[in-house]
Amino acid sequence: MDIETLKSKIDRQWGYRVAEELRVRDLKNQTYDQWLGTITNVHYVKEPTGYLFQAAANVQKELHKWGIVFCFIGGIPLQRWGEVRQTNDVDLTIFCDLGDELKVFDVLDTILDSRIEDPKQMVRFGRMYLGKTKSEIQVDISLGFTPYERRMMERAIDVDYGVDIPLHCCSAEDLVITKTMAGRGQDWVDINRVIQRSGMNMDWELVYTELESLLEMVYEEDRLTRLKSMVDTEYPKG
Repeated sequence: MDIETLKSKIDRQWGYRVAEELRVRDLKNQTYDQWLGTITNVHYVKEPTGYLFQAAANVQKELHKWGIVFCFIGGIPLQRWGEVRQTNDVDLTIFCDLGDELKVFDVLDTILDSRIEDPKQMVRFGRMYLGKTKSEIQVDISLGFTPYERRMMERAIDVDYGVDIPLHCCSAEDLVITKTMAGRGQDWVDINRVIQRSGMNMDWELVYTELESLLEMVYEEDRLTRLKSMVDTEYPKG
């Protein structure tokens, strides 16, 4: 075969496509034990002195003592519903009625160290607490109060991450909803991995119904079209 003919047959993307197909296949077929081994390997390498999931468990124990309703969102549930990847912080939402912000602040300020100078004002008017644990793991806490956030709390489940207690995480459906609302570049990458790993068993009608009204409020209805297209691509109808 001459050089010009060889050049015409070369497909430099072939290997990448096959690698992606294998990655998706392995993601869909991953057992619980395989998953648990992966998160241990990935996170212990980076965090030998402050394991992310144990830090989350310690925060959870304190919140439970005070009867605070919450669930983990973001990177922690992503490890379960999507693909294991490095994440540097703990994200969670606390359900807090309007007017009760300072009650929650008093609890948070006893169990975490603030990362900003005036955390009380941030909690009161921004409904966020930006803290860190004694092991220097960052913890970002939002205070939810909407009917949707209440429903998210009701759907949350306990997931065993191999630490001393299961972590109370948002559902796969709510992880996709919150990441679609955030809509950043990495969020769409994460959403695609959730679709690939967990999408077959997810309630997509619930996801679409929740997102329809939420996205209307922020004038981002096109994101729902994008999400539906991603799901249809992975699971063609018919």
